Amino acid sequence: MEKELLELIENGYESNFLDFKTKMYSRKGTPDILKDIMAMANSNHLGKKYIIMGIEDDGIGGKNPCGITPEEKVDSSTYQQFIYNNIEPDVHFNLYYRDYLGKELAIIEIGDTRDKPYVIKKDFKEIKQGLCLVRKGSTNAVANRGDFEYMYSEKSGEFELKILGNYLRATDGTALLDVSFRNLSTYPVTIISGRLLIKDSQNTIRSKHNVNGFGKEVGADFRIEILAKREFTGDLYLGFESSDCLRLSLDDTGYTDEKFIFVLQFRDSTGNEYEVTSPDVTVFAKGKCLWKVKLKNQSTK
Repeated sequence: MEKELLELIENGYESNFLDFKTKMYSRKGTPDILKDIMAMANSNHLGKKYIIMGIEDDGIGGKNPCGITPEEKVDSSTYQQFIYNNIEPDVHFNLYYRDYLGKELAIIEIGDTRDKPYVIKKDFKEIKQGLCLVRKGSTNAVANRGDFEYMYSEKSGEFELKILGNYLRATDGTALLDVSFRNLSTYPVTIISGRLLIKDSQNTIRSKHNVNGFGKEVGADFRIEILAKREFTGDLYLGFESSDCLRLSLDDTGYTDEKFIFVLQFRDSTGNEYEVTSPDVTVFAKGKCLWKVKLKNQSTK
């Protein structure tokens, strides 16, 4: 299990980005899943939000991993279609499963939710069209005027991050990724740290790469200031080790047929976090960073 998830399960508590459920939501679709996902999507938390199913939470820090049964398991597309049909604009999320202490847990991970407010698209049972819920602490609350003002102020001062290329190219300790920073706000944004997570199709993190520069490599002192109403486009410099070639199953020519998911994360000088995800991407490498792959292949011949 990923370190971040393990930390949430063992030390996390219900908040505006984390919720625990004993059982999975019904595959037929219920008001509860609409309320919970919509409220999380409207949360003012800037990072990822999680609903972890298969955990009994006593509300005072005690947790019991009860797990989910095989009969409860639902395909991700089933939930996604139900949410897309009933919430607007579209909420982007993933459903995946992980083992914890011999119990299977289901995790809903809600990613980029900058298109707030998210509302009910049409009447569904007791839920009425136009309802907007916001996650506040450990509860879901009906959005008030202040909530809507905050959501729209976020959009008017939006900071956009995009991955422009569909591949990461690595050479001798450094990898390059084509990205775009766009500051639509009226204030400068100073990025002080960042990293790239490379996940496989099962949402398992295969490798992590710290950002070392933009436009040029600067190492641990990396920072970039994006002035108000400005956009920067160019190569992001990331650390890339010879062991990463093994982790990503590259062959001795530096290629793989496997498709990955890139998750790019940044933090600015005021503590705000930004994240963008790009699926169906690949990695290739050349040069000295392939020496461990070549050595491994030679030893197996």
